[in-house]
Amino acid sequence: MGIRRIIYAITLAGTAAFSVLYPFWFSWYLFLMLLLLLPFDLLISLPGMLSRQLSMSSPRILESGEDGIVVLTANHKSSFPARCIKIWIKVSGDDFITRRRFLFGAEQGSRFEISIDTTRTGLTVFESKRFWTVSIIGLFCLPTIVELKASVLVLPPAEKPPSTIVLPRGIILRPKPGGGFSEDYDLRPYRMGDPIRSVHWKVSAKFDSLIIREPLIPPSHSRLLHVMQWNDAKERDLILGRLRWISAYLLKWELAHFIKLGDKGSVAEISSDSDLLEYLYNMLGGTAEALPIPPNVPVRFAWVFRVDAMQI
Repeated sequence: MGIRRIIYAITLAGTAAFSVLYPFWFSWYLFLMLLLLLPFDLLISLPGMLSRQLSMSSPRILESGEDGIVVLTANHKSSFPARCIKIWIKVSGDDFITRRRFLFGAEQGSRFEISIDTTRTGLTVFESKRFWTVSIIGLFCLPTIVELKASVLVLPPAEKPPSTIVLPRGIILRPKPGGGFSEDYDLRPYRMGDPIRSVHWKVSAKFDSLIIREPLIPPSHSRLLHVMQWNDAKERDLILGRLRWISAYLLKWELAHFIKLGDKGSVAEISSDSDLLEYLYNMLGGTAEALPIPPNVPVRFAWVFRVDAMQI
């Protein structure tokens, strides 16, 4: 747009000089036409410039090294044309802040894609507070106040901790309090007070003694992964990688668990891998205040596993 203004100014100055030096050539008509070009450009472009809207979208979570893009989409309510859209976007992360200028078409549905650098892990934020719509000829631009923001969490790959001997190797069942029915059960000798309906008569006849069918259920859901706070990006990647591996290991054995980040972080229930990703996005993305506290958080946890950057 700056080049067009310079060209217009030079042309206007040239025609003004020409009209002074050669007035009998009716050169002032050319000078007048160039002057009228300013209001013409503004009047024909203003409805389109005022009606332009811009939206930003991006994936919320990406893996390290995965391809990802932030998409800017132009829309308008008026059919009047505009030349293009100019926007400055601030890209910030844990240890960097950059500002980049982008120029793209202003027609309906026009898209512009910004690639996401997934070699950097952590939260990357793309945001802008205004954009400029350029007129048809390019002599005017109109600023528009807008709140555009997209946060992308780039996670490190899962990494197995050095020692996993304390992790459960399967589901350990325990007797169901009060008895009753259960698909899983154990057989044991009859004890005084056992209900008669729990006697396994076929097995009792075989062993010539009363054998009880004792229902078994999984232990209460009271497992906690306590994630320690990190000091730098390297420790963060190591801790989050180990956390992802341990959580996936527990879920493989169908062991739901709770997770807590730091000493003051919110507690969340993890029943699937998507629960973990959502929790990390909320915590690292600064929206932890909107994270609901599960109603079934136990008062005390029967099993607590500490996840940190040390050897475990």
